[in-house]
Amino acid sequence: MVEPFSGRLLDGNDFDSSDLLGAVVVYNVWGSWCAPCRTEAPELAQVAADTADDGIRFVGINVRDNDAAARAFEDRYDLAYPSLTTDTSSAALLAFGPALPPSAVPSTMVVDADGRLAARVIGPVDASTLRALIADASQSTRSTQPTQPASGTATP
Repeated sequence: MVEPFSGRLLDGNDFDSSDLLGAVVVYNVWGSWCAPCRTEAPELAQVAADTADDGIRFVGINVRDNDAAARAFEDRYDLAYPSLTTDTSSAALLAFGPALPPSAVPSTMVVDADGRLAARVIGPVDASTLRALIADASQSTRSTQPTQPASGTATP
């Protein structure tokens, strides 16, 4: 399980990861200063847009940055999903425990609807890999949910 965490978003709103329980969530650790982050940003933005109607949520975790540079990065790459500020990102990084090395930027973690870490990518991620990881996380959640008995069927 990924530990719950909270923080402040770049848009000034508060964030609590517990609010996303029940959804598959993609967390991406990034910084505006990070060249591989600039490479993967358009692909993350596209996958986020393509999967939004399926209930997939994306959250950025901005690190070692300043808020103005981070907001400019979001604008430049049309990142429509929220990102935690650098000042409050440490709780998010700690929530992933040893699965997320502190200097691994960029990194992407996919958390299933039950709050379990389903996948991680250390380094830049491409759209096809991310889509496959999201599909696997979505499928694993569905396969672990209890099935309901058919109407009129007795249960032991």
